Amino acid sequence: MFKHNKIKIGTFLKTNKLLKQSQWWSREKLEDYQLLQLKKLLNHAYTNVPYYTKIFNKLKLKPKNIQSIKDIQKIPYLTKDIIRNNINNLKATNYPEHKFEKSYTGGSTGKPLQFYIEKGEWASHLLAYGSIQMKWAGRSFFNRCVFITGTTEKPYQYQIFGRALVFSSFYMNDKYLPRFIQKIKKFKPKHILSYPSAITNLANYIKRNDIDSFPSIKSILCHAETLYKWQRDLLEEIFQCRVYNQYGLREPAVLGGTCKHSNYFHMFPEFGITELIGKNGKPVKKEGEIGEIVGTGFHSYIFPFIRYRTGDIGVYTTKKCICGRDYPLIERIEGRAQEFIVSKSKQLIPLTGVFGLVAKCSQNVNDVQLFQDTEGEILINIVKRKGYTIKDTNNIKNNFQKRFGDEFNIKINSLDNIPLTRTGKYKFLNQKLDVGFFH
Repeated sequence: MFKHNKIKIGTFLKTNKLLKQSQWWSREKLEDYQLLQLKKLLNHAYTNVPYYTKIFNKLKLKPKNIQSIKDIQKIPYLTKDIIRNNINNLKATNYPEHKFEKSYTGGSTGKPLQFYIEKGEWASHLLAYGSIQMKWAGRSFFNRCVFITGTTEKPYQYQIFGRALVFSSFYMNDKYLPRFIQKIKKFKPKHILSYPSAITNLANYIKRNDIDSFPSIKSILCHAETLYKWQRDLLEEIFQCRVYNQYGLREPAVLGGTCKHSNYFHMFPEFGITELIGKNGKPVKKEGEIGEIVGTGFHSYIFPFIRYRTGDIGVYTTKKCICGRDYPLIERIEGRAQEFIVSKSKQLIPLTGVFGLVAKCSQNVNDVQLFQDTEGEILINIVKRKGYTIKDTNNIKNNFQKRFGDEFNIKINSLDNIPLTRTGKYKFLNQKLDVGFFH
């Protein structure tokens, strides 16, 4: 998974050792750790990163003025546009040039973002967190696993000395799935790691064709896309195992995942500080309230992400998980701000409330994608299955009206296929409106 990075064993072992212990620390001890790491990060950024030197001086602020985690609110947000306009001034001057490695976001909003990570170091930290999440899911490094990803060009290949069977998400369609299913049955993996959309295609194919699933599967880990409730329900029905979910970014700012006891996202406090910010720009404090996820990462001194606005929307909770970890939780991830549709009355409707509706309306739809460029209007692009009739069209429209009243005008358009993004992900909504959360 990190073929472009040489893993630093020392960094991996140090981080892994910390996480094995710190996941059981008290909330007070975790916050003390976070404050210590925050002070180190801010001292470094003020001294070595020209952008932050300028920002702190302009605000007449010194790192020593940050005496509590709440004081982080004195620091302005970091946005994608700020990064684009200050790409060189955000590079730490005390790092040699050969340490910098370019990285990019997937460009889900249409504009990929360039930034820098430290060669070897970042991958080593990420591998340590990944290994902890593996343990949460009951997975061992030596278990056979299936990976479904957009990073491989071949339809499938074996990796990690034959312990990993890797499928390309670009080939998860009716033409290749019968062959893939046979290979999975023969391989007998214990775990599957996949984009939600890709493994949903697999599950739907199995269900439509009344195929026996894979009894060897003990867990499924979804990542890189929003996992919707209807998808989780389908996957647990078909594969008869627990579905775990990971939340993270290519940008080293925030990371979280679910454990075996709940579907809440446990946000790693060792990784950084996670904030939920409301439309008023202030921290969300009410149970069930939504806010934009803002992250400050502790593992990116070479190109700091401090109070980085992710554009992702989460649901606030003060609840505790019975697993015993005293991590801050996010009840669920609603998706990106650009994954909301806008009604006639300007309400923002998350895809979590829409996509399950489409899925339940008709069993004769292979793929679906929503398109919006006008408030209150939705174009539903569908790929029909054999047997699709006007009755299916009416079912979709009628169910939308029952759910949302007259808030939307619905049009349905038939396509031969819906293309994936360049990284092999499925874009459920092509949103052309500016749905900035703070707008």
